[in-house]
Amino acid sequence: MEKLLDVFPGYYGRFLSVHFEQFLNEPIVTEEQNKAYSNIVEFLDSINNFSMSPELKSFLNENTTHITKEAMKDVSINMVHAIQDMDKFLADNKEFLEKYVAYKNSDEYKNSPAFELQLLLKDFNRTSGYYDIFIENMKKLSPKYEQYHEMLEAANETLMSQYPDIAKWEKSKD
Repeated sequence: MEKLLDVFPGYYGRFLSVHFEQFLNEPIVTEEQNKAYSNIVEFLDSINNFSMSPELKSFLNENTTHITKEAMKDVSINMVHAIQDMDKFLADNKEFLEKYVAYKNSDEYKNSPAFELQLLLKDFNRTSGYYDIFIENMKKLSPKYEQYHEMLEAANETLMSQYPDIAKWEKSKD
């Protein structure tokens, strides 16, 4: 997990460490898992650190320094619960989700440091191999993560079917 913190400093690295930690408590028993682990370490060793402007770094630090490791664990746990019963999550959070979608579509958001950070992270994850190397090897390394990832994809499809604007965000630079 320290390698994640080295590559992704600050809040994002801490969150990734906390999030993936729950999937890395199983022993490596197959050659495929051993190879996946090696690929992950090689990936983390080879990519350039995630960098951002001093202004964005300041924005991120100011808005996340109060978030504890326990709070990050709670977010990860709540995410697992939400994707396990996405229909219930959507029904229970309809008002919040409608406000969230409206805000993410607003000019206020599109002119904010949060939007700039989102674009930067999305581009970095796409170009660095985060999805193609890191995530694909995590699925091979951890059966628990592979199961989680499958549930996440199904939940994402359900979410986007009810909130088509979210699907547009995934396909565009927004």
